Formats: sequence, structure tokens, C-alpha cells
Amino acid sequence: MSYAQDEPLEDDNSFTQQLWLSLNPTWTLKDSVSLKTDIGYRTVNSNSWDRYIARAGYEKQFSPFIFKNLKRTESYIGGLGLFYFNNKSGYNSLEIRPFQGYSLGFYITQRIHLTNYFRLEERFLITKQEPSNHFGLRLRYQIMANIGLQGFLFQEERGFYFPMGVEFFFNIVELSQFSDVIRITPGAGYQFDKTFKIQGMLAYHYTEQNIGGLYKTNDIIFRIKVIKTF
Repeated sequence: MSYAQDEPLEDDNSFTQQLWLSLNPTWTLKDSVSLKTDIGYRTVNSNSWDRYIARAGYEKQFSPFIFKNLKRTESYIGGLGLFYFNNKSGYNSLEIRPFQGYSLGFYITQRIHLTNYFRLEERFLITKQEPSNHFGLRLRYQIMANIGLQGFLFQEERGFYFPMGVEFFFNIVELSQFSDVIRITPGAGYQFDKTFKIQGMLAYHYTEQNIGGLYKTNDIIFRIKVIKTF
């Protein structure tokens, strides 16, 4: 006796565990201009897929034009990301993702920095999977607090820091796969000097994916980032 389900799994609120590894080199081109890159690898505990990421962005800091009486930073960033999805049980895909963003940061105290990051992403999906929506457009908003303990019990510019963030996703045009809804991302890092640090994060993501059916997943993310500035 067999049973076949031909309806999308719309109520599959399962938990997955994922591992994200990323290398984030940044090149300072001028005092206010930098090139930021992200080379990453992601996988899931079921070993059903891998994801490879290459992303680069041009960031320009400029003189603040709002909240001029507060100590803050403002910058614009625009770039392009490539995301190759190796689906071990279905079709592979390549996503091309241009993005444009605006960042506004405040120094609450000398050691606490609060950043607001707004990003618009255009998502172009190349895949043989049918039916599939091959274009997406979404707005992302992230608020990130960073508590820096550099110089406390350590040499100047050395020490631990603790980033904690929440990011919301608003789909203007929804893509068929990896449509995140919310990310909650606490973490801890160690800064060896002002140009090199390593950061670990344990995050919760709520995601909707349409890969042969609609899946709603609760994702626990173990993430390691190596950050280097040249």
C-alpha cells in the first residue's frame, strides 16, 4: 500500500540546522570609499543541498544629512551577488542579485554602536525547475547593535565584541525559493587588531522556500565569519 501527496507542504514548519562559512575581505580604496566582498559556503544538516556565494559591493561614506547633532555614520552601498544552489534532490539554480543599500549608524555610548541598514534587492533566478518564478524584488531592513569590549582587559584594539541583530524581509515580488521572513542573529567575536577579526553567530531564521513544493522552515544557523580589511 502506498500514499502519494501531490499538494505543497504548506504547513511543514520543520526545524533545520545549517552551517554557514564566510570570508569577508574589505579593501579601503580611499578615506571614505571601500570595496566589500563576501565569499561563502552554506549547507544543511540533511545534506540535501549546498549553496556557494560570491558577493561584492562598493561602499561610499558621506557627510551626514540627517540627525546632524548626533554622532553617527552614513553610507551608501551598491553591488552584485552570485548564489549557486546545488540541489542534490532536484534542479540546481543560479541567482544573480544586484543590490542597493543605505546604512545609518549611531554611537549610543563609546562601546555601543547601533546600525540601521536598508537594502533593496533584485533577484534573477536561472533554473530548469517548472513552474518557477524567475524574478523577485524585496526590501530588507536590519537593526544591529554591537557591544565592543576592545581594550577592556586586553591591549588597545584587541578584545571581544558582541553583535546582536534582527532583520526583516518584505517581498515586493516573491521569488520561488529562499524567501526569508525574519532573521534573529546574536553572536560573539574577537578582534585581533583593527584590520582582522573572527566572529561566530548562532541565529534563528524563519524561511519560506518553494522547491518542488512550499516549505516553511525554522532554521538554526551556525555561522563563522572571518573579516579582514586591507
